[in-house]
Amino acid sequence: MFENLIVLAARSGFSSWLPMILIYAVLIGGMFWWTSRRRKQMAQRQEEMHNGLVKGASVVTIGGLHGIVDSVDNDKKVVTLDVEGVFLPFDLRAIAKIGPVASSVDTKITADVKKPDEADKKDTDKEK
Repeated sequence: MFENLIVLAARSGFSSWLPMILIYAVLIGGMFWWTSRRRKQMAQRQEEMHNGLVKGASVVTIGGLHGIVDSVDNDKKVVTLDVEGVFLPFDLRAIAKIGPVASSVDTKITADVKKPDEADKKDTDKEK
């Protein structure tokens, strides 16, 4: 049966463009499969990130707003951010990056910088 179809296709010239159609169909199908796979992976990563959201974590929204998480409502999919004393509600999908949990005590990093006069005075004392 298939031999008859092949013979008929060869006589009609149908076989010259059939492989090209099959190749294009495979390429387009592969592109659809690849994009859907990537979309699923990104959605899974975003879901894991949102599940790890805890109070006190520093976050960045998709608009570039930096804040600290005050509360998370997973039922309503809303997160409230503390931005320098202003509490702003955002949709959970608006969180782009999650940083480390902020400590409750603000720490300032200071460097012990010596003045040039003090450094010279200590060097001359050591030489004596």
